[in-house]
Amino acid sequence: MNQPDEPEPDEAQGVLGPLLLTFLVALPFPCPLPHEAVISKMLPGTVEGLEGMQARATQDGPALPPTAQGRPFVSLKFWQLKERQSEGNMHLPALAQVCAEIIGKPMPEELTDGTVEAYRTVVEMVTVQSADRLHPQEEALHEAFTRCFDVLTDVSSMARLALPHSHPVAAPEQIAVTIWLARTPAGSYADGWMGVMPLTPPAGPLDAVLDDKQMADLNAHLQRFWEGSPFELAMERSTEANRAFRREGDYRNAVVQAAMFAEIILTSTLSLMLWEEQLQAPSIEKAVAVFDFSRGGGLATRVKTEYAPRLGGTWDTTRPGPIHDWAHAVAALRNRVVHRGYRPTYQETEAALAAADALPEFIKALLAQRVARYPRTALMIVGEPGLRRLGGWSRASTYLEDPAQVPALWFREFAAWREAVDKHLA
Repeated sequence: MNQPDEPEPDEAQGVLGPLLLTFLVALPFPCPLPHEAVISKMLPGTVEGLEGMQARATQDGPALPPTAQGRPFVSLKFWQLKERQSEGNMHLPALAQVCAEIIGKPMPEELTDGTVEAYRTVVEMVTVQSADRLHPQEEALHEAFTRCFDVLTDVSSMARLALPHSHPVAAPEQIAVTIWLARTPAGSYADGWMGVMPLTPPAGPLDAVLDDKQMADLNAHLQRFWEGSPFELAMERSTEANRAFRREGDYRNAVVQAAMFAEIILTSTLSLMLWEEQLQAPSIEKAVAVFDFSRGGGLATRVKTEYAPRLGGTWDTTRPGPIHDWAHAVAALRNRVVHRGYRPTYQETEAALAAADALPEFIKALLAQRVARYPRTALMIVGEPGLRRLGGWSRASTYLEDPAQVPALWFREFAAWREAVDKHLA
């Protein structure tokens, strides 16, 4: 744990007792708590080395209640500061201003000079870290930071209930950098350790445009989308899920978007197969029966009954595999989010996105084995490159040799058929 001057890093390695860790974060949006307001949360368990010591989250702050002695905690102190509007996404002057006040030492002039014009909320987040959880250093810092930010998320989300028109809830992914400080419970920050921990690099100005290949991809996606392909809409949900997760830290939205992506993939694949099955005797009746909730049940029922007979593979949600992962990591989690307001963790959200991404690959592999039965569906979902990679291209190319087949019209014809199905269901 480094400090710009002293002590040396090795000295921190010799700490025998717990440390108080402080993280300073500049929120992307103002949080409406008063200047220097303090909110603390006691956590389960005890911390060895705190027995008999009077716990204070800040050196000059009030002592925590007697019931808090010896227990882990997170304490937040809100600073409402002014800063220049042009300081950028890292907000280093605001962080340096609070840091200087905490440690009692001036910060470099390049971080503190200039006039100020805008308000910025900086949160001083303090927690205690047991001696046995101090190494490896980077892992210990991230563990403590996450613990603190979980409490900050609770406070900022509940603040919106007290002041409904306040700004959105902050997420760790919206924070570019944090200044951290460490001291022993009986020591001072001036004699402790400090450093800077990068978090999520801020989005910069446009530094690249689409190259020729990317422009070709864009035009291909546009053409398919305008012709009625449902898969561009699915990919759009996947992109939104990743943006909500990686850039905004909106785990609820990321899970919901991932669930939408998976449902579009599943529903569109079954729709295409039903459409291809009725080409010789055009009808919407079979599809209506399958998609009518009152008659055939919902998506979970269709997954159990409609896919395996057509594609083969394992579609049992109780057996290990992509369908099991989708049912538990995506669909069930989405239901908890939507029906109970559950706030998924980082790990749960990451697992949901991974399970959703695995679903189309599972379907493509099965379709490559069923080209003889569903040549159009395989070509529309897997495409020539995928069929060359997964197998089945020879059968698909033979199908395309028939002059009666006009692939350029397939998505348009499918979209019209599916629209008729939806109108009947409505």
